[in-house]
Amino acid sequence: MVRKSHGPYAKTRSLLRRRRSTPPVTPARLLGTFDIGEKVVVDIHPSVQEGRPHPRFNGRVGTVVGRQGRAVVVEITDGEKRKRLIVLPIHLRRLA
Repeated sequence: MVRKSHGPYAKTRSLLRRRRSTPPVTPARLLGTFDIGEKVVVDIHPSVQEGRPHPRFNGRVGTVVGRQGRAVVVEITDGEKRKRLIVLPIHLRRLA
């Protein structure tokens, strides 16, 4: 028998599917700039694999604390812990 895989993208079939409402990959979204202190929502874009946070953080609201290369460092709260995510701008959107 083959053992079941429990990788980071296990059970994400519906979470990471491309919906009709998913905006296309545009240069403006790829090169998005966020100011330090700005509130952002982690919104995983399913067609871009690199720079993607763990699916458990999808939909979380965080604060931009800095940059690391072309990625953005976002600080979120996970329960009582504060965690820092290194995410590409395509997987983030401004809090409306």
